[in-house]
Formats: sequence, C-alpha cells, structure tokens
Amino acid sequence: MNRKYSLKKNRDFQYIYRRGKARGSKSMLLLFIAQRTGPVAVGFCVSKKIGNSVVRNRVKRRMKEAFRPEIEKLRPGSRMVFIARPPLAEAEFEQIRKTMQYLLKKSGMYREEGV
Repeated sequence: MNRKYSLKKNRDFQYIYRRGKARGSKSMLLLFIAQRTGPVAVGFCVSKKIGNSVVRNRVKRRMKEAFRPEIEKLRPGSRMVFIARPPLAEAEFEQIRKTMQYLLKKSGMYREEGV
C-alpha cells in the first residue's frame, strides 16, 4: 500500500476514534469518517492482546495488502481505521479480504457506480 494513503499522526487516529462511526465483524472493526473532499486515508491498529510482535506485524501487513486493491473504489475524503480483533491472527488471507470488503460496503465507503 502506498504511504500517501496512510494515517501518520496520533491526532488523526484520535480524531477518528472520537468522531468516527463504527462497523464491526467477528474479526475486525472499522471506524470511519466520510468527508466530501480530500485524499483517502487509512490506518491499521493491532492491539498487544493479539500475539507477540511478529504476529501483530504479520496481521498488519496482511490487512494492508488486503486493503490495497480497494483504494481506487473508495469515495474521496474517506478516512478510516481498521482495528484487528484476536480471531484475525488465525484468519486466512482471503477471509481478511472478504471481511474488509464487507465492512467497507456496510459503511457505504464505496463510490456509486455512476460516479
């Protein structure tokens, strides 16, 4: 995933935690704010409750790779944070991808077809 799409500052994460809406599944949570303009920005969070550092970094890499093809399909100005839950550590890559697509669809973050 290209770094220009990443949330970098703690204050950006905190803003989404405070003001964002949430959609969840068994293995992942999506916090999001839908703005009308600006670039797409996304962050990934994996708690220390999920394995050791090797497992957490693997989960984060897999989440980023699953998100990469979805970037072009999202509305401009979308800002979101994906939070991993413990079942995600054992999940197959395809399951991570489908869960992410489900949460994005459920939250209305995809562009309309006519746009």
